Order: sequence, then C-alpha cells, then structure tokens
Amino acid sequence: MITLRAVLAILLLVGVYLTALVAVAVAGAFVLLTALVVQGYVQGETSTFNAAIVITMLGSVAAIAALVGAIFTVNRAADADGAPVSESDAPELWAFVREVAAEAGVRPPDELRLDGEVNASVSEDSRLLGLLPGRRRLNLGLPLLAELTANELRALLGHEFGHYLGWHTRVGSVVHRGYLALDRIRGNLDYADMHPQSPVWLFRLLIRVYTSLYAHVSFAVRRQQEFEADAVAARVAGPEAAARALRSLAAIDAHWQDFVQNYLVLTAATGFAPEDPQAMFVAMLAERRPALDRLKAADPEPEKRDAYASHPSMADRLARLADLRTETPARLHEPDPSTWAYPKPALLRHLLPDHKVKSLPSAQWLDKAARTAAPTSGSRLLLGADGTLATVLDQLETGSAELAARFDAEDPHRGLARLCEALHGLVGHYLVEAGSAHWRLSWTGPSELVVSELRSDGVHVLPFAELNSLVFDAVDHHSGVDRLRLHLASLRVDPSRHYGPVDTTTLVAVDTTPIRRERERTRRVLAFGGVALALIVGIFVFAEVTPKPLPRALTTVQPTLVVPPTTAFRYPTSDLLPSYLPTYFPTPSFDLLAPAPITVRPGDTLDRLAACYLTTVAELQRLNDLGDSTALKAGQTLLVPNAILACR
Repeated sequence: MITLRAVLAILLLVGVYLTALVAVAVAGAFVLLTALVVQGYVQGETSTFNAAIVITMLGSVAAIAALVGAIFTVNRAADADGAPVSESDAPELWAFVREVAAEAGVRPPDELRLDGEVNASVSEDSRLLGLLPGRRRLNLGLPLLAELTANELRALLGHEFGHYLGWHTRVGSVVHRGYLALDRIRGNLDYADMHPQSPVWLFRLLIRVYTSLYAHVSFAVRRQQEFEADAVAARVAGPEAAARALRSLAAIDAHWQDFVQNYLVLTAATGFAPEDPQAMFVAMLAERRPALDRLKAADPEPEKRDAYASHPSMADRLARLADLRTETPARLHEPDPSTWAYPKPALLRHLLPDHKVKSLPSAQWLDKAARTAAPTSGSRLLLGADGTLATVLDQLETGSAELAARFDAEDPHRGLARLCEALHGLVGHYLVEAGSAHWRLSWTGPSELVVSELRSDGVHVLPFAELNSLVFDAVDHHSGVDRLRLHLASLRVDPSRHYGPVDTTTLVAVDTTPIRRERERTRRVLAFGGVALALIVGIFVFAEVTPKPLPRALTTVQPTLVVPPTTAFRYPTSDLLPSYLPTYFPTPSFDLLAPAPITVRPGDTLDRLAACYLTTVAELQRLNDLGDSTALKAGQTLLVPNAILACR
C-alpha cells in the first residue's frame, strides 16, 4: 500500500540527484569563468588580478567535490550495525522472533543483530525502488531484553513487523536513501565552506530549501506509517502491552546511558568488562526499581506538533492505542527475555569498539568496578608528596584548617567537607589493603565501604556510618583523632605503613563521538582542499602552456595613392618582425612596394612609424633625406614602405 505521498517522496528522490547535478553544473560554470580570467592574467591580456577570483574558484571546486562525493558515497552499502546473532547462538530469541512474525502475518527476517540501542528497527534490501523484495534484517537493542516482559517485547516486534506488512521498509529504504544523500551533501558543503566569500553558501541554500521540502513530504509519510505499525502491535500483543512498551523506552534509555557511561565504559578504560553486560544491567535496574517505575508511569510531556518530525508524538501514539478495541491474545506461557542466550563476546566488541578489554565473570567484574568507583580521588592531595595516614592524623591533632585549605582556601566550610570525603576514602583504602574491609559497588552512587571486625561470636559487618562518625569527629576535634586511631588498630590497620599506591585517578567516561566527528571533518576538509588546489595548479599550468591567440586580422584599406604596378616590394626580414608574432611561422621574403606618402600626426615619432610599417628608423631617414635627424612636425609628409598595412 504505497500512498500518494510515498509516490511523491520517490519522485522527490529523483529530484535530489537532479538538484545535485544542477548545483554541479553551476559550480562548473564558476570554475570555467574563473579559469578564463586566470588564463587572461597569466598570458598578459589583463593587468589586474583580484583575490576573490581565487576564492570563487576554490569554493566552486570544493562544492563540486562535496556534491559528487556525497552522491557516490551514499549509494554504497552501509555496514550493518550490531552483533550478528545466529540461531545456534540464541535459539530462544530466534524462535520468539519467528513466532511474532507469524502472528503479524509477515515473512520473518533473514538476519538478526543485537546492538546497544534502546530501540528496535527493521530494514530490507529492496530493489527497483522497492518493487522487488530483498533480504530482511532486524536490529534489536540488548537493553530491551533486560527489562521488557515477553508480551511487551512481542508488541515491540509486532510494531516493527508492521512496517514489513505495509511495504514501509521497501518505500522507506528508497526515501531514506534520498534523505541520507541530502544530509551527506549538507555535511560536505559545511566542510567545504572555508571562506565567507566562497560561493558555497549559494549551494548550501539550494540544498537546504530542497531538504526542507523533501523532509516535509517524506516525514509525513513516516508518521502515518508509525500509526499503522502501532495497530499491528496492538493486534499481536494487545493495546495495553503496546502502550507499556512505548512508556518503557524512555525510562530504560535513561538508565542504560547511565550504565554505559558510568560503569561499562569507566571500567573498560582500565582494561576489563563484564562477560555478561545484560546481567549487570538487570542487577542495576533491580536496585533502581522505584525510580524506573516512576519514569514508566509518568505521562509524556506535551509536544508541539512539528511538520518535520519523523515520528508522531508519544502522547498521540498512546491516545491512538487507547482508542483501539483489540483483544489481547491469551497465551499459556510467557518466557523471560532476560534469560535468553546471546553472543556475549561479539556484543562486547560492539558496545566497546574503542577499548581492548578482558571479559570477567560477574563477581570479579563487580569487585573491580567497586574499586574503580571508590571515592579515593582526594586521597593524593590529602597525603601530599610522601605522606601516610599517620602523618595526616598527626596534622589533624594540630588542627584541620591547614588540610582543609588544600581543598578550598576561599571557603573553609567547603574545604572541611571535601577534607572529610578525602579522609573517608583514605581510611577506606588502608582498611581494604589491610584485609579488614572491601568496596561494594553501588548502582546509585560511589562504592560503599563494608568493614568487617572479628569478634568472639564471629565476623560482623559494621555499617560504614560508624566509621563516618569517627572520621567526622577526627576532622572536627583533635580528641576524635585518638578514637579513630584506636578503631583502626582494632581492625589491624597500621597508619604509618606505606601501602600500595592509592588509585587517585578520577576516571571519566569520555564520549569519543565528537573526536571522531572532528577527525572526519578534518579528513573531508583536507580532501576538498587537496582537490581544489590540484585543479587550481592545473588551471595555471594550462593557462601558461596554452599558446597566445594570433593577432586579430588587420583591416586592409586601399591607400588613396595609386601605386605604380611596375614597382616591386619585399617582406621585411625576420629581425624586423614584431615580438608578438609566433616564432614558429616561417618568415617569407619578397620585394617592398615603392614608398607611399603619409601625413605626420601629432604624437608620431620615427620609432613608432618604423614599428607600425614594419621597417627601421634608418630606412625612414634614408627615404626622406632626413640624415641623422629624428624630429617630425605635425602635417609633415613622409614616405613610408608597406603603406598597405594602414596600421595608423
């Protein structure tokens, strides 16, 4: 079912390439015109040269490279994202996908991939503008398996398979290709616009206007397709399950981003990662369940209708689902998606493409992650160059003001607060090194210190709050230092001992996307600049080696004097030829006509007349009996050879 808007969007796709070709033609015309100007300057036809000419040429060449590069690269088959999942890797997942496809009434996907997005998507390698089917692909986000119930996941897959049912993927792939082409062209032109006077702004304006028209039409098609796919999801899993799945996406995404940046990437920076990231995410969601449920239950914020939005607003989709009168199919068994197998090593490489990590069992990873997230960042500043916990306690007995000033000299209260945090971490580090405590990973904040004390009735886990009060007392009053020393001694801690180095490096999860984008921008700018420079050099070389055009034909005017037919004449010899004639023409030789009279005009000189009539000053002096004189008067009559030239 291809709607009229979809057909129009396909026609607009053809317009994408036509628009690009028109822009290339205009840029080529700019290059040709500026090349002619450069050639005239190099060959001496013009004496002035404006720098704007070079800027125009550079901008036009860069625009051509940007336009042509975008058109050719957008048609390359993009590498499928995500970790491929074979049926042997995840038999339960494949069986569930095929079951939902059968319920939706569509052919199941040929390929299944897991990725780190809180989303699902389908695609199809259709041919002939979507008229012929192709290989189908399903991308499924791992975070969805960790949190969605089976029926919610069925609704999500039913929505995606609804796009297959309505031919959305066939038409959508064609429409999406056009939008990718426009987006690539806009990006390339942004990189190619290297000077305010460059004509690239003209092409950017043209592409921006066409992109706006293209998006207005194609996105309207996509919004309608989303409503049609939601109806399929409601038919397969029921409207309530479809609505719950929609509400869950934003909540899951918020917690997943926190997990990736503050736990997964943070530990990957130290060289290790959990062998089962899904299990760790499930553990995190279990501890954060109240906050997660509140996010799911919250009503979506009202959104302003946007003609250029690719999806309808969440409120509109939920309202449509609430109006559907579809019964929920009854099922005897609902599996737990979080227990399904998946290719863990392949997914880890996909989730952490910029890190080389060693995968660890869950217990080992939790222990290392707890140490990584331990609040010891201020310990090095507290210890100084070569201090120990004993030296810090000695300084606290004399007063905490000096130590607090290390953290904030302007605000004493803030300095004391940071001093307490640093002392907590330092004491915790000594306890862990002594084997009297360990760090426990917290999914809601810094790692917690669990202190163990051996008593007559066994090992008891003491709350860290007890140690907190001792630290606060030691900072607040020097008498508290003795109580802290006694407590540490009871836990077999030697404050004067130099334990292993405190890990005081505050690891920060760095998003490498801006770095990659900057590298891509630099690469494109260098590529466009290199092409432009090469063409500019080529134009200058061409202008230099191209022969100058022959002089324009001389207008032959019969002289008023009748030349006697018996008089012979000859051509001037090669040494009398003017310098602008080509040297490769053979120099003919023949007799001169008998001298003919001319009238001297104001400003005439013997040198000028000799050059004009292809003779020499000595010859003119001989013909007119001037001797060695070179003086001429206006109105004077002179005899000159080759009067037929009429060059005056």
